[in-house]
Amino acid sequence: MLLALAVLSEVVCVLGVLCSATVLDRLHYSGATTSVAPLLLLAALVVDEGVKNPTWNGVVDAAALLFLNAVLTHATARVARKRSGGDVSL
Repeated sequence: MLLALAVLSEVVCVLGVLCSATVLDRLHYSGATTSVAPLLLLAALVVDEGVKNPTWNGVVDAAALLFLNAVLTHATARVARKRSGGDVSL
C-alpha cells in the first residue's frame, strides 16, 4: 500500500510538471517528488525490514534527497528569477 502511494505521488508530480505553466510552478512539483515518495518508500522499508541495515541506508538516502533537493530547488529558483529580470537580492 505504501509503495502504491509512493508511485501515485510520483505520477501526480510528473503530471504537475507536464501541465505547469511556469518554471517556478514546475519547481514546486519537482520538489515534491523528492520529499513525498522517499518518505513513503522509507516507511514501506521500515514495515518490511524492521530496524536493520537496509533501513538505515534508506534513512540516509531519504534524508539526503529531502535536504539536498531543498538547496537545489532554491538555487534553481534564484537563477530562474534572475533570468526573468526579477530582483534576487536580500
